[in-house]
Amino acid sequence: MVGALSTASPAYAALPAPVADAYVVSTQALGGVVAVAPSPESAYPSGGTRTLVGLDVGPVATTSVLTATTAGNPVDGTASASATVDKLGLDLGVASVALTGVNSTCNATPTGATGSGLIAGGTVTVGLLPVSLQANAPADTRVDVPLVGSIVLNEQTTDADGVLTVNAVHITLLPSLNGANLVIGHAQCGGAEPAAAVPMINPSVAGTGGGAVLAGILATVHVRCRNARSAASTV
Repeated sequence: MVGALSTASPAYAALPAPVADAYVVSTQALGGVVAVAPSPESAYPSGGTRTLVGLDVGPVATTSVLTATTAGNPVDGTASASATVDKLGLDLGVASVALTGVNSTCNATPTGATGSGLIAGGTVTVGLLPVSLQANAPADTRVDVPLVGSIVLNEQTTDADGVLTVNAVHITLLPSLNGANLVIGHAQCGGAEPAAAVPMINPSVAGTGGGAVLAGILATVHVRCRNARSAASTV
């Protein structure tokens, strides 16, 4: 008795195509200070690298180059994103933030995504009291800062479609400070099932019967091409 063969299907992501998004900084309005839209931002599809040389708007101040990059490949279902800046400062009114070596990355395949959002160093200064931020912190490291709010380092979340979102620094201010959110170093990516490939007949595994079928197909194509040429010559 021949047993039935059972094959497991690959665990592909739920997305119809790979996606990616990246930006270096985004902030909500802080009282009288204007919000900062995601800057610079790159998104796939289209993808590519976007840069800004310095940024001084709202609570953000930096003279460094801000770089955001995304890419994807629907053929193999992969996507990637990154956001980097060497130095960046934030003026929160009640406190100031200084960050160095911000580097967020995200890499996705059809079976999942991995990434990290790291800083080389950082401080939050409230009055004259500086609070150090951990370099290369483990995922979802939370720091509570009195009079300011909370900071999550290397924040990582995955949604139901397998899309991973990484934020190197995510600041949430207290309700008394509008409860504003500030994100530094954002990288997001999600993989998808590879694009369907065109089936091919492999003569080495087709056997005698398969070879005969292949020969018949080729013969039919040859006759049709010959007839088409004959018809064309009579026009």
